[in-house]
Amino acid sequence: MSEDVTRERMAVGETELLRPIISAWCDDKGVVAPQAFNLSSADKQDSNRLSIVRGDATTPDQAYADRASHIKKRCDEKGKTYTPPVGVLAVTVEEVESVEIKSSEGSRTPLTVWDDSMNADRPDDHGHIDFNDVPPDNRGACLFVAKAMLAQAEARGWKFRPVEPSE
Repeated sequence: MSEDVTRERMAVGETELLRPIISAWCDDKGVVAPQAFNLSSADKQDSNRLSIVRGDATTPDQAYADRASHIKKRCDEKGKTYTPPVGVLAVTVEEVESVEIKSSEGSRTPLTVWDDSMNADRPDDHGHIDFNDVPPDNRGACLFVAKAMLAQAEARGWKFRPVEPSE
């Protein structure tokens, strides 16, 4: 994503930000790692923006289906085994924007939430959490905010889990 992408700040605090959780972020006991809400190397190349699906534009089950379809297509193209996402977690705009980092200079709330779905190369339900005020080279701060968002999401519970086929 380039810096000249059109985007609008999301202002409705209770809007849910859906995050499909891939299997790599979940251990065999079902514990989700903070990596699910942390910047990946691809996100860092994408102007430090963590993609989310806007809950005001779709449903958790549709967010899951869309992500699963995208992953399956990519696996098929690369000849890799497909593993579906484990489910969808969510945080709200207010929860994200209230994550506080404390330091010797005081405390601050560095995360902001944006709708960028108006761009032709983005899905109609796309948005992102902007990490630009969290120094990307400060892994401790990035991990701290990721853990805070994961805790909020886990307190809210799964928004969608696929039904396991019966044997």
